[in-house]
Amino acid sequence: MDATTPPRAPRTFGTNGINIILGIWLILAPFILGYSLQVATWNDIVVGLVVGAFALMHSYGVLRMRPSWINVVFGIWLVIAPFLLNYGDYPAPRWNDVILGLLVVIFAWSGAAVPRPPARV
Repeated sequence: MDATTPPRAPRTFGTNGINIILGIWLILAPFILGYSLQVATWNDIVVGLVVGAFALMHSYGVLRMRPSWINVVFGIWLVIAPFLLNYGDYPAPRWNDVILGLLVVIFAWSGAAVPRPPARV
């Protein structure tokens, strides 16, 4: 390594790692909790994939924009989706989405609001 190449900082997952885990749970929850509605199942699978993917991209710095803000939007969607997609009468998918939505918002917001430390030289 020459003098002009800065050393790579080790990646820590922190809040992004938690959102990756939450995304994985969203993908698995319809099968573990036994959702009886296709709309709730597909909503959780798609949102879980997106939340996990953006958290992974944010932790590796793939995108120039802040992907955590995108996860804040998807977290808000999870909170309101049971009522907009008419599965609010079913407690398992409703509470799973509301609780996971709040957690995604909290961790994505905290990951987006904290400035990145400067690179060590």
